[in-house]
Amino acid sequence: MEFDRVQAVASLSFDKETIPKEFIWPEKEQPATTTFHGPVPEIPTIDLNDPNPENLVRLIADASKEWGIFQVVNHGIPSDLIAKLQDVGKKFFELPQEEKEVYAKPDDSKSIEGEVNEEYAKYMREVTDKLFTALSLGLGLEGHALKEGAGGEEIEYMLKINYYPPCPRPDLTLGVAAHTDLSALTILVP
Repeated sequence: MEFDRVQAVASLSFDKETIPKEFIWPEKEQPATTTFHGPVPEIPTIDLNDPNPENLVRLIADASKEWGIFQVVNHGIPSDLIAKLQDVGKKFFELPQEEKEVYAKPDDSKSIEGEVNEEYAKYMREVTDKLFTALSLGLGLEGHALKEGAGGEEIEYMLKINYYPPCPRPDLTLGVAAHTDLSALTILVP
């Protein structure tokens, strides 16, 4: 299973100055030679508390069209809640594998795991709904169109917490290869 492989690599390379050979990218594809070294691009930052709804829709639509990504501020998620979520995630990943498995969600469970995750998920639904509405309007559609297309009130929200230990040789490898997310909307917490 891929998860086991990643965990094994993480434990092998955590305290060492090397990484396993199979994770070293070909010389012409290594981050040291392919990383952009120019000025940091100014990814659009959008204030979700913009008092002008038409301006918010335009900014989100423009950023999506021109960049495919944007950063949001004033999203309404308390910073202490984000810090708590990151802290419990870090503590979970520091546990031995056997202890992590004790916390694994049973297949028949219908709830979100953990009190911090549940509280965070409530805020994320609000942010997601606001973004779906703005993106729909930006495309000239009814405000509910994209959410309906993604499942409406039956939409599935997935919270995924990843932990990548510091890489001892980031010049040789990447944590995640180029890919496309399978979700309708991906929201990352830096």
